[in-house]
Amino acid sequence: MEDTSKASTNEFFKDFVQIGVVVSDLDKSIRNLSEIFGIGPFRVLDWPPADRKDMKRYYHGEPTEFTARMAFTELGPIELEIIQPLDGKSCWSDFLDEHGEGIHHIRFNVNKIEPIEGYMAQHDIFSAQHGSGIRPGTNWMLFDSAEKVGFIIEAMNVLPGSSGRTPNIVDGKVLD
Repeated sequence: MEDTSKASTNEFFKDFVQIGVVVSDLDKSIRNLSEIFGIGPFRVLDWPPADRKDMKRYYHGEPTEFTARMAFTELGPIELEIIQPLDGKSCWSDFLDEHGEGIHHIRFNVNKIEPIEGYMAQHDIFSAQHGSGIRPGTNWMLFDSAEKVGFIIEAMNVLPGSSGRTPNIVDGKVLD
């Protein structure tokens, strides 16, 4: 891990882009958000995408298999991510089992995850789950920060030239 003892937190936590919510029924949540509140349209995808055999997944540092359905939409400058855990042990299924449905995490886009990991470790906050991003070349990490702040902090590395938003995928191809 990089030495982050002199790093400013502003370097790490300035690009807030997403609120993540865990639900037990993705279709019901999308339908209600759309019909009652006019929120949407949503981009829905299976995670990991079926054609991506290169995606890595870790739960508390151990390689593992877990799946989810996810939906994304824009709420002004913030992306709303709705996650329905499907199979396997994950932070998402843990949250649903322990708390029920609700706000799970907020995400910050970063240039590199390693300095964030080192900084968080200095505050006794460690990775609970991490893996490959939907956009090839990206990675994300969910930090077990709920005991300290009430929710999970996520960091995702952004590729130069990309918006940092969750991309549209059609027929297995990233469109943006």
